[in-house]
Amino acid sequence: MPVTEPQWREFRPSSWTRSDLAGVSQPHGADDQPEAAYWLAWAPYITGDRSDPGHPDQVMRRRFKTKEAAMAHVDKTWPMGRWQLNC
Repeated sequence: MPVTEPQWREFRPSSWTRSDLAGVSQPHGADDQPEAAYWLAWAPYITGDRSDPGHPDQVMRRRFKTKEAAMAHVDKTWPMGRWQLNC
């Protein structure tokens, strides 16, 4: 069985990212400390389409009690390998 890289990596204790740039985080203040107990789930892309679940308006409405719940939402909504980076 091949060894694979972990899907999620810690950026800071309150912010995690996936290799395709999807992420989960708690809102941060100017001091880089979490300002809320909830987590947000971010898409692996940026969009201006307000009806898209990855638009910031949609992201800010979805709040999760745990990091794991936010990660599960990201994994279900935006599966790995489905999105391509056009850098």
